[in-house]
Amino acid sequence: MLRVRGTTYHFRRIVPPALRTTLNRREIWVSLKTGYQNEARKRASLLHARTTELFSQAYVALSKPDALDRLEGLRVALRDLQSVNLPSSAQETGAVPVSTPMPKPRTVKKPAKAPKAAPLMLSGALKRFVLDSPHASADTKKATQRAVDLFLQAFGDAPARKDLQAGHPDCSL
Repeated sequence: MLRVRGTTYHFRRIVPPALRTTLNRREIWVSLKTGYQNEARKRASLLHARTTELFSQAYVALSKPDALDRLEGLRVALRDLQSVNLPSSAQETGAVPVSTPMPKPRTVKKPAKAPKAAPLMLSGALKRFVLDSPHASADTKKATQRAVDLFLQAFGDAPARKDLQAGHPDCSL
């Protein structure tokens, strides 16, 4: 996840709960040393891959008999994450470590359930709760329409969650 502090982007990643006591960390914060979003995304992508690899190694190390020795090496690697944060020219030449693809988790098939009614989509919620509302001002409608359009352009239409709708008086779900 990217965060901006002042004019500099930072990478933040939560350590999985099962590894927190082992790695002595709750989260990882690393300065990306750039104020440019595209450059920050590239660097954050590398750090995400590296932390995923380290977490994977930590899980494996926990299952081994000499776990303490292996885990100390992983703790040092976590402290040295700044070394992964190289300029983009080094990234483009391939001088940066790349993590191995994670195996897909096995899925257990669950018994089929009765089909549910189609969920309320974000675009439908916009129309239903904002655009058709007599209580919403023109500015609210315009700003909400713009925000939803940007979201739809970036991520596509998504179901509006039921827990977000629960407090709305027009909600009949």
